[in-house]
Amino acid sequence: MKHYAGNTLDKIIHTASLVLLVLFIAAWCSKAIGATTDWRDSLIIPATPSDVLTAKLSDVECLALNIYHEARGESVKGHALVAQVTVNRMRDRHYPNTACGVVLQITRSAATGRPVAQFSWVLDGRSDRAYEYEEYLSAFLMAIDFLYTGRTVQVEGAKSLLAYHADWVSPQWHDMQFRLQSGSHLFYERRKR
Repeated sequence: MKHYAGNTLDKIIHTASLVLLVLFIAAWCSKAIGATTDWRDSLIIPATPSDVLTAKLSDVECLALNIYHEARGESVKGHALVAQVTVNRMRDRHYPNTACGVVLQITRSAATGRPVAQFSWVLDGRSDRAYEYEEYLSAFLMAIDFLYTGRTVQVEGAKSLLAYHADWVSPQWHDMQFRLQSGSHLFYERRKR
């Protein structure tokens, strides 16, 4: 067995692997004994927007929830582009430098003075619980990959993407220019001056 003396990344990946192993063993055991409740129902996932905004979440959880809520039903590329935008914002001086800081960032609307979330699911008034476990697990693993291995989307210009929106809305972003579309999302980079 490998010892993890000093490398933090190795420790994180090792811990995540052990957690996943335990989850898969729990799934197998619950099926084997004929459990009447789904073991996944016991996972602690924030249930409401107020929980998300007040809970102590890790950056992996924040990024995973963002991928899950923003790109559910999209392709793997669509999930990865949402992750890429979040990570790009963490590296940009105009945004917070943590995944939770970026995902949970609340500003005030200049027009109305009301709170506005950077990502629609954060303040939409609906539950933030991840009901589709397999989709959430996929998002969680992708979040680990992007945050701790430096993964980037292999699409030209992906490292410059800072914003996106669904194709059925039309925000007025004067400082952004369109870069690419993936599924129902349009992705933007900062307009060059």
